[in-house]
Amino acid sequence: MEISLSNRNIFPSEVRELLQAFYSVGFFNESLLIGSWVMPLYQEAFGINYVLRTMDIDFAVKFALSDKDRSIDLEKVITDLGYIPVVMQSGIRKFTRENFTVEFVAHRKGGRDNEVVSIDKWNITASPLPFVDLLLSFPFIADFGSFKVKAPLPEAFFVHKLITAQRRPGESKRDKDLDQCSIIARHLAPDRLDTVVKSLKLSKKTQKVLRASCDAIDFPPQKLRLQ
Repeated sequence: MEISLSNRNIFPSEVRELLQAFYSVGFFNESLLIGSWVMPLYQEAFGINYVLRTMDIDFAVKFALSDKDRSIDLEKVITDLGYIPVVMQSGIRKFTRENFTVEFVAHRKGGRDNEVVSIDKWNITASPLPFVDLLLSFPFIADFGSFKVKAPLPEAFFVHKLITAQRRPGESKRDKDLDQCSIIARHLAPDRLDTVVKSLKLSKKTQKVLRASCDAIDFPPQKLRLQ
């Protein structure tokens, strides 16, 4: 799905500049903008209104890139824009500029042994997190005219947030995730939601987590095929 945005000035200049630079090197061929910065896209493309309250800019990348993705020094692309790399204790490299922080995540298939994934083809590192493949599997493209941004469909983002909210270490982050879910819930396309849910193989533990989030935002769990 590709949507041409009528309002193409939805991002601050710093964020727009970063997204345009990523698009120019082919980053969005198989990777996504995720996190709270998808909400301005949702407002323009799907009528989902949300007051943004974050400066963290998050991206999801595939653990294994296809051959069509050429090698790019993405760190250089970012630092050329004035961002400074910061190496965390885990080994993850984040990038900061004024109040903005850029970070990457990748799908974690299981276990918690690895705290960092190296994406050598792009010279970046990513945090391995569960269910990131759900976001990558259901994208849409927002066309800004001079560049395009790929992001997860609201239905995939919604289910992902329902799951991850209960895993958040802090109450404020969990509440923010659930707040976003409660707003997105009013605009879900039933057919797309059903397709997303059918793609999942949920453990009993994850089903329990989903029910807890559904209860928190008063969303019928039956719509997620939960009994």
